[in-house]
Amino acid sequence: MHFYITGDTHRNFDRIEDFCYGYETTTEDVMIILGDAGINYWLDLSDKELKGQLSEMNITFFCVHGNHEARPW
Repeated sequence: MHFYITGDTHRNFDRIEDFCYGYETTTEDVMIILGDAGINYWLDLSDKELKGQLSEMNITFFCVHGNHEARPW
């Protein structure tokens, strides 16, 4: 198990996908995104589709809220 830290993906996970492929990560590994992931930004179908794409990556995500996420209210 490895832990990786990044931030500011702004809904673009191409570099994360490349990283996972290059380092042959598994779902035992954890990618911590320190804000501005942009996953829950629009609160619509596009967010749901993005979550589906991310769930297919060979890594587990832990995301910290940033200013590009909707706030729970």
